[in-house]
Amino acid sequence: MPAPETLRELRRGQIVAIARKIVADEGLEALTIGSLEARLAFSRGVITYHFQNKDDIVHAVLESALEEINGSMATGTAAGNHEDRLRATLRTYIRGFIEHVEATRILLSFWGRISSDKRARKANALLYATYRKGIAQMIEAGRGAGEFGNDVNVDGLAAVLVGVVIGVAMQSYFEKGSIDADAATEEAVNAALARLSARGAST
Repeated sequence: MPAPETLRELRRGQIVAIARKIVADEGLEALTIGSLEARLAFSRGVITYHFQNKDDIVHAVLESALEEINGSMATGTAAGNHEDRLRATLRTYIRGFIEHVEATRILLSFWGRISSDKRARKANALLYATYRKGIAQMIEAGRGAGEFGNDVNVDGLAAVLVGVVIGVAMQSYFEKGSIDADAATEEAVNAALARLSARGAST
């Protein structure tokens, strides 16, 4: 028999995995204790032992999806100059949404709750803030290395580039094959680099 703590983690993981599938396939409204019980090999009592209520399960699903998307961000770091790193980072952010289909479906299901659900709003804001911070740090590093000019609002440009990430990812997700995500990313990077050009900006 597994240790109690190991069994607890296993059961919680099983519940979240099934809950994720329900939300991704059928929408957030389809997630109920009853729908989980129907798909799991254990009782309602086991579910409520590991999660106090449906809201706890709902937010565990959201956190799991965000962790998956965020985890994909770390895989896109690139060697080379700061231009190369910026290009690789934006490509990774966009691919994080496109390639993690279940997690993206879950995030989309939660968007309708953001205005009324403080926990969902906070989690979504943290995701965007993390993206903006990563891009801003990359721009600042490029400026420090003399590769980028100083005449730019770093936070503003970071926010614009996060908008590009979400926009390109959603177009690719909702209309598969409608755009070339890599080409769109390249155009966004080229536009940002033109703005950041050390030759075109005051130092």
